Amino acid sequence: MIVDNGQWWMPSNRDRTGAGNLTTVDDGSLRLELDHRIVPWTNNSRIVWGETADATPVTLLGCLVLSAGQLTQEVHVHVALIGAHIASADDAIFREVSVSLSNLTDWATRGPDEPPLPEQITNPQRPGEQLSLRRVGREVQLVIESDEPRQWADFGTTIQAFEDLLTLAGNAGCRIESSVLTTSEGTPVQVWMKADPVTERRWHPVFVLSTVPDRFISDWLTLRAQLGMSGSVLFSLDYGGRGYFQNKLFNAASAAEGFHQILCPDTTGIPDREHEDLKSHIKVLPDGPARRWALSAIQRNQPGFATRMRELASIPDSEAVATVLRDQAKWVTWMVNARNAIGHSSWDGMDKIPREIRPALTYVTKTLLHLVMLEKLGLSSDQQRSAAAVSYYNLRQHYDDYFDPAPAD
Repeated sequence: MIVDNGQWWMPSNRDRTGAGNLTTVDDGSLRLELDHRIVPWTNNSRIVWGETADATPVTLLGCLVLSAGQLTQEVHVHVALIGAHIASADDAIFREVSVSLSNLTDWATRGPDEPPLPEQITNPQRPGEQLSLRRVGREVQLVIESDEPRQWADFGTTIQAFEDLLTLAGNAGCRIESSVLTTSEGTPVQVWMKADPVTERRWHPVFVLSTVPDRFISDWLTLRAQLGMSGSVLFSLDYGGRGYFQNKLFNAASAAEGFHQILCPDTTGIPDREHEDLKSHIKVLPDGPARRWALSAIQRNQPGFATRMRELASIPDSEAVATVLRDQAKWVTWMVNARNAIGHSSWDGMDKIPREIRPALTYVTKTLLHLVMLEKLGLSSDQQRSAAAVSYYNLRQHYDDYFDPAPAD
């Protein structure tokens, strides 16, 4: 129960109220159960205001009527803000957010000598934003402060970047456990919303705050912004829950291709001079569909997928890469076959990949991309080798078994 027996009304009609409970349902989403019909039944989401039994103001955003009886209503709620009434989701009145993240306390305090918690780290990707890790009781929270007031959701990109950091550290999806905004006047406002699903795994950090360089958090925020959508595709493999291995494997291949495009933008398919000569030869052809198709096909001098994978594998520590890929040439060939087979719905390519390693290939590739990020963040070769030995180890097991078969009885 989030709000028990609250009073609710539309902001434009304070005189028409209904009593009801704000709860979560089985899938984690929010529901408002009303004893009176107060929310208009439309296709557009609405804002509902309310008060708790102790007169704390509540704003419900993204409200849609799910069902209604003769008097009662059941309403889906996207977000509940407990502590303030706002007229619009665009209202910029918040200067700070404090967030509890799964495993953050362990990551920030683990080590023989508990490190000092960082304060007022300037976010290089967001001018006017500072990040701190602060102890609240026995817990460490992420605190984000803004020089200018913001909308309630405007801290989300930085929060997500920190979730991804903890996922990278522990090979286990991170989730928001609680979030409290603070208005410009200093009023705390609790945020309730459905948590995204994560794939439950044991938290086993390969690096913690006490083992990383001083600029690590700032450098991470820069790298995560640089990786953009490709980073999101990669981390979605931890946040997305169960699914077909083919989809996960294709996403891993897509993320790998995106990582290479972003981190190695100058790599070409052929030397630039040869590319220009090739275009010149095609341009002398008679104008027509064939000429236009050929020019379109070679418009960009992009490397092939296999070249991208080989170059990507050359970025981290070579010993760590060898631990993960075992046979780099085979890994490249299998990833090319998987990408093409799944992307073009052709099982011929998948048949070239040993059946027993297909699901594990996703986590081998994920581990490689994690090593790429650790290298870009300045972690040492020893740290990368330690990470290679344990990252997604159980999920990579069938891949390793292919190269180290059990001895025959």
